[in-house]
Amino acid sequence: MAAEFTYYFRSLVAALGERPGWYGLYAQREPGAARAHETGLEVPPWDVVRTVLRDLAVNSGAGDVDPGEAGRAYALHRAALAAEDAAPDAEARLRGRLAVATRARETAVSRAREAARAYAHHPTAPRANALAWTRDELTRTTSRCTDLHQRLAAVALPEPEQSAPAPEPETASAARRPRGARFAGAFEPTAKAAPAPEAARPAAPRGARFAGAPEAGAVALPGAPGAPAARLPRGARFAGAPEPVAQPQRPVADPRWAAEARTEAARLGRLRQSGESGAAYLVLSAAAEGPAERIPYVVRELERTGLAADVATLLWEIAALPPRPVADAVFALAADGRGEHSRTLLHQVAARAAGDVALVADLLHAGGRSAEAGELLETVARGRNADAAAAVARARPTLTDLLLAAAARVSPPCHRDLAAALHHGRP
Repeated sequence: MAAEFTYYFRSLVAALGERPGWYGLYAQREPGAARAHETGLEVPPWDVVRTVLRDLAVNSGAGDVDPGEAGRAYALHRAALAAEDAAPDAEARLRGRLAVATRARETAVSRAREAARAYAHHPTAPRANALAWTRDELTRTTSRCTDLHQRLAAVALPEPEQSAPAPEPETASAARRPRGARFAGAFEPTAKAAPAPEAARPAAPRGARFAGAPEAGAVALPGAPGAPAARLPRGARFAGAPEPVAQPQRPVADPRWAAEARTEAARLGRLRQSGESGAAYLVLSAAAEGPAERIPYVVRELERTGLAADVATLLWEIAALPPRPVADAVFALAADGRGEHSRTLLHQVAARAAGDVALVADLLHAGGRSAEAGELLETVARGRNADAAAAVARARPTLTDLLLAAAARVSPPCHRDLAAALHHGRP
């Protein structure tokens, strides 16, 4: 399937002819990558394929990609990726490509910020075009990092352990299996455990006056219809009994943050409608650098007003901030119940330098967000080789146990390699 896709993609590029559009600029800027895509050495990212299809549609006058052709391209592309990820060296290759993609994204972040500052200082058409190109580059490189993280996670999944079936004891069998031709196709009897002694299991109360009482040994689920409310043990003899864990509650809405978020979303919407992408980018940058407590309100307003695509840009901008504002943003999003957004932010932070990752993880753990700290460290353990992951623990030795636990959740080999890297790196 990989060869079939290579032939298909090469035919698409050839069909561009003298109007190569975006792909022509891409081939000039990254000739090695373009050559690898066209020769089949590497499957191109989906964003490249999608843009080539779009340029072909524009060149033909269709204006939009034919859904059938897009579906065919996507199916071939997914099959080629599956074949690539099934190769014996897939994990090592994906780790190498993720490292390259991470560096490309860091470069794209720097270029986008420089272009935004230049446009803000003196907004001209050339600077607007430069800003649009850098924003497109940042979008693409971030998407590629996300895709590679997902593929690497799938490739690095541990194989399920096969356990030998326990021998069937002679004395423990509710009845023996029927044998002989006349029992062919009959269902096998369900094995039943030996009955417990009557004294070890109190009988459930019977009779009308006990109607509705739970069966003996049954656990009533909270909120279940007809379930009695669980009572806490009281009295001195129950001193030290564990208290029930309080469920975290979302913070009370702040009218000030809600009003500011509405204003920013309305301004961003007007800029998008007028095509002022440079100014729109500056609005998102300012929102990212604002108070962390306001970020969930901005996200909510963007989604409510049809600007959900800008949420991704907002998170990218936050991920490029210093470690403490990043940790504060994760706190705010998680406290607001936006786990998906906080995870996206953590996965982007995992691509940063080891010292930055270590500081964010340490701040989260110290602030009681152990789950988020674990998510960040698990992404690091999955996406980096053992030595690069160990650099995070070397930057903050207090994270060593947390990082090892995260590696164990990835796979036993990941834990073993990280432990060895940490051991060999000791002075």
